[in-house]
Amino acid sequence: MALAREDINFENIKRDAKIEAVLNCVINQDIEIAHLKDEQFEMRNEIKRRDETISKLEDDIRLLKKEKRWNMLWRNSLEEDIAKTQVFLAIVFLINIQFTFFMSR
Repeated sequence: MALAREDINFENIKRDAKIEAVLNCVINQDIEIAHLKDEQFEMRNEIKRRDETISKLEDDIRLLKKEKRWNMLWRNSLEEDIAKTQVFLAIVFLINIQFTFFMSR
């Protein structure tokens, strides 16, 4: 009764309480959105770093393939040189044997 004499309206109090609750909810949602945006930014940075790492690894793989091809060519060249040297030494050996045979007679 004392509240009724002082013109306190419970409907206004309820409405104000609802507005305050909605306002608190909106503020909490804004904070959560800001947090999610920060996480999204961090994820984008992580994705960029991973993409850079992948790109560097792909470049390294390309270089290794080129180096492998060069090594294979160099190895083939060495094998050819070794084969030619073996043939040359075999011919020199045969000439030496013939020379030794004819010198001993």
